[in-house]
Amino acid sequence: MYLIYSIIAVAVIFIIISSVLRKRIYKEVDRLEEWKNGILNRDIPEEIGKVKKLHMSGQTEEKFETWRNEWDDIVGGILPDIEERLFDIEDLAAKNRFTKAKQLIGVTEQRLNGIEEQIKELLKDVHQLVESEEQNRTEIDSVRTAYKDLSTLITKKRGSLGAGLPTIDEKLDKVNELLTAFDTATEDGSYLLARQHLVEAQSFVDNLNDLVDRYPKLLVQVDTKIPAELTELQGGIAEMEEAGYQLEAFSLESRLEHIAGELEKVKEDLKHLKYEGAEDKLTELSNQIEQLYDTLDYEVESKGYVENKIEQLSEQVEAIKEKVDLLETEMFEVQQSYFVSKEQIEAQKDMKENVVDLMNDLYVIINLADNQKQTYTSIRELVDEWQDELEKLDQSIEVEKATLYELREDERKAKETLLKLRGTMVEINRALKKSNIPGLPQRAIDQLSEAEEKLIDATNHLEQLPLELGRMNVLVEEAEELVSKNNELILQTIEQAKVAENVIQYGNRFRSKSDSVSAGLIEAELLFRQYEYEEAIECAVKVIEPYEPDVLDIVKGYVAV
Repeated sequence: MYLIYSIIAVAVIFIIISSVLRKRIYKEVDRLEEWKNGILNRDIPEEIGKVKKLHMSGQTEEKFETWRNEWDDIVGGILPDIEERLFDIEDLAAKNRFTKAKQLIGVTEQRLNGIEEQIKELLKDVHQLVESEEQNRTEIDSVRTAYKDLSTLITKKRGSLGAGLPTIDEKLDKVNELLTAFDTATEDGSYLLARQHLVEAQSFVDNLNDLVDRYPKLLVQVDTKIPAELTELQGGIAEMEEAGYQLEAFSLESRLEHIAGELEKVKEDLKHLKYEGAEDKLTELSNQIEQLYDTLDYEVESKGYVENKIEQLSEQVEAIKEKVDLLETEMFEVQQSYFVSKEQIEAQKDMKENVVDLMNDLYVIINLADNQKQTYTSIRELVDEWQDELEKLDQSIEVEKATLYELREDERKAKETLLKLRGTMVEINRALKKSNIPGLPQRAIDQLSEAEEKLIDATNHLEQLPLELGRMNVLVEEAEELVSKNNELILQTIEQAKVAENVIQYGNRFRSKSDSVSAGLIEAELLFRQYEYEEAIECAVKVIEPYEPDVLDIVKGYVAV
């Protein structure tokens, strides 16, 4: 029983699947049928029929017959065959031969796509033919007019077209031949061929118009303008050489030969109407000629520059020599009073040697200019280099003079500083006497002595000859530091002595409070008499603070007042 149910189930499933697949195939058949009918119902004959309005002969008639036969073949042969294939597909689907049916659907779809491409190309060719006829009819008059105007223009300009005239006439004849061929092709119904002739004729006319406009201008440059510039340039070179200018270094002859050779190449190209790159080439040659003019102009300018400068250079080198001599004298005087480093002495010697070198170089420059042994352009470079060296030397002299001035200035500042420090020491001693303190602690005495000794050392060193300013500056700085520290310590000690004295006096009111207060104050008095003022303050404050916590602030207020 189970087997029977299974067979029934399989049969039902098969029927369902077959039904679904069959419906899909029928749907595809309907789609292909609709596609086929759409092709059949298009107005292709009407599009092909447009050709009948043209002159039906030659190429036009041949193409019309070809297109009509092609469409008839599609309608009468290919599409009916496709119709048969669609019936076959439905029959296969009815017999459940779905795989074969799908294969035929694919083949049929490919054939319909092929028909679409075939129709597309057919209509393209039809439209091209019809449009060519229309374009030819629209454009021919303008081309003929342009040809006529061009012929007139060439007649007027024949005298200015030079060696290119025969080729221009040939091209003009070619236009006439193309227009004749256009007429013949049109009469034969070969509109596409006529279109080719017309387009080519228009291109020839455009090119010839451009040629006739530009060619005479190029000929003027090649035959007249640039040759005249070369002749003028050669004349200028000859005049300069007669005037004594040395121009060999500029290689003018080879450069002129190069320009002349390039000009001949352009001239030969123009004979064959190869003028597209001629304008750029002629511009390049004109620029090269202009560069040669600039070279010669700069040479003439350099001559005047050199001649005017030489006299100035002689004066400048004499002035710099005087500066170096004065610096040498000043250096000698400074050495009597100051220690001068070996580097400074060597630098001064180098300056003297540099002056000698400058004088020798100037002699060479003057000799070159007088004897005209080379171009003034190169001599000008030597002059500029010489002046640069002179300016460097002048700057070195000024730096060295400033260094010597700094030696005297450092000495002056050192003397002023030492004088100021001695005044500070006097003020310190005056403050000590005025304070009436019993004495100084040992460390203050030692520091005061050290400051006085350092001040004496610096003063003695300043009186030595030659004076070594480097060492002197160190001693002055050390003395300045010690005097400053000593001044600070003495003032601090004076203040501490006053505070200690007042604290002890203030504490006497608490002496009877306890034996410890009395003993502490006695110890503080002992420290005060030993000049240990800071320790005396600490000892007194320690025993007084239990009775008067702000004792130190109170006493300092007294001292300040």
